[in-house]
Amino acid sequence: MRIGILSLQGAVSEHEVCISNLGIDTVTIRSKNDFREVSGIIMPGGESTTLRKLLINSGLWEILKESDIPIMGTCAGAILIGKNSKNDLGKIDIKIDRNYYGRQKESFQKKIEVKGNLQFNGIFIRAPAITSIGNGVEAIAWENNQIVGCMEKKNMALTFHPELTDNPIFHKMWLEKLS
Repeated sequence: MRIGILSLQGAVSEHEVCISNLGIDTVTIRSKNDFREVSGIIMPGGESTTLRKLLINSGLWEILKESDIPIMGTCAGAILIGKNSKNDLGKIDIKIDRNYYGRQKESFQKKIEVKGNLQFNGIFIRAPAITSIGNGVEAIAWENNQIVGCMEKKNMALTFHPELTDNPIFHKMWLEKLS
């Protein structure tokens, strides 16, 4: 198995460390040629409008839109893989409120609930929230009963940054779906 990490902006090296620590090879994705032989792609956070423009300008948007490659999207990545509008990739049937928690100064860390009665230290940086999920989408993480993580088939959307912690639970959960 080999995981591609979209390397246009965001916490690329942190996701690489998480995946590598789990014994999985990674490759950075910056161009169309980097998609060879990847089992899934991580789309890190950043600024969603900027990330969308970078993806379109690099030619990667169409590849992602047309392929069925599994995606783990964190923060801005979660926004783009949703179905908020025709401008999103539509990989997971969710609606997201882009600035649910407010501006940069309202960023925070908080224990969140995870499927299976677990807790996780969620890091929310100018974070969105998942406001609705479609049939077939499973909520897997909550902050005060607000959905902040979900999965549909092999796609995962997280509105926080698991890569900024030393707990690989979400990376493991996603990789298990790819096996």
